[in-house]
Amino acid sequence: MGKGFTLIELLVAITIGMLVMGLGIVFLNNFYENQKVESTRQELMANLRLARNYAITNQFPTDSSADTDRVAVSIDNAGLMIIGTQISGNIGNDTTVKYNFFSKDITPKGVGVTFYGSGGTKIIRFSVTDGRLIGGTASIIINGVNTTKNIKIDESGLIYEK
Repeated sequence: MGKGFTLIELLVAITIGMLVMGLGIVFLNNFYENQKVESTRQELMANLRLARNYAITNQFPTDSSADTDRVAVSIDNAGLMIIGTQISGNIGNDTTVKYNFFSKDITPKGVGVTFYGSGGTKIIRFSVTDGRLIGGTASIIINGVNTTKNIKIDESGLIYEK
């Protein structure tokens, strides 16, 4: 008889190979989804720190008003982040950012951002005198398929992951 593999041996080897490849694809997809959430978290934290630095160093857009006393960050439900300034008349639940530094979509497909500002507002305000958060604390939740990340901003303006 000739040397070689039987049909059963070949089918078993092919089945095991397909099973290993299928599991590899599942793990790769999970890794990819987790990376989207992590990159969103990193970008969001970097932009929040940038906004706080604008406030601390009193950097304002060239068209901003002289009575600007806060740098504001607004994040809507679609993931659009706007960083700009507000004048002291904009208080309470007003989410209007008057003079923009920039705006950008920070959420890739499949990633959601939920924002909880102090008192239920949808805006974060950093004081231009010391970079402190105006109105208490804020929380941001970043949700992916299998991953959730939380960002917290305390009253002192410190931005960190919970």
